[in-house]
Amino acid sequence: MIGESAAKKIKNVPLSNNTISCRIHDMAEDINEQIVEKLSGLFGIQLDKATDSNDDAQLICYLRYIQETNLCEDLLFCRKICERGKATDLFEILNSYMIENNIKWENCVDVCTDGARDMFGQYGGLQALIKTKAPNVKWTHCVIHREALAAKKITPELNFVMYIIIKVVNYIKTRPVKARFFHKLCEELGAENTSLIYFCNSRWLSKGNVSTRKCIRTTTLVLYLFTDRTTQ
Repeated sequence: MIGESAAKKIKNVPLSNNTISCRIHDMAEDINEQIVEKLSGLFGIQLDKATDSNDDAQLICYLRYIQETNLCEDLLFCRKICERGKATDLFEILNSYMIENNIKWENCVDVCTDGARDMFGQYGGLQALIKTKAPNVKWTHCVIHREALAAKKITPELNFVMYIIIKVVNYIKTRPVKARFFHKLCEELGAENTSLIYFCNSRWLSKGNVSTRKCIRTTTLVLYLFTDRTTQ
């Protein structure tokens, strides 16, 4: 579409690991600069500790701010926790980022964390350390974990519906031939999503995601199960 001359120029671009790594790093810095530029006004942050696939602890910081008349949310940073992950270690990571990017602590008006002692402690926790920099900051307790516990117990009627959904999904996903046939059927019907999602009991959003995908693909599932004469 852009001509042979442009295609030849693209072929001359080196694709070594170092080149791609440098490019990704430049893109990440550019995105970070764009987000930091938007933090001239008031903002709130949400902090959480997570473990990646290498079992390395990460501190994740989400950002909420107002741009013109819109309420915006972005991922501010995700940094490795090198020490024991105590409140002082978490604050050092957060404060270092603020200093590096010239972000004013006084513009931070709200912090949201879970109820872990390192996060929520009023005397030696992250809450107390942040208030030394931003005395007027408000603290919000994240209720996602409580919602996850509440969602584990549902009514027998809803539980029966989830049982049927999980059984249908597993019936297709655990059989490669049936999964390929279902994928092909979705493509022929012009479906946007051509696969189903496994249910994972340890992830609190899994029930909603599995049910939503199933509802979107209800017609396809009915057609597939009707076609598959070996369905039990």
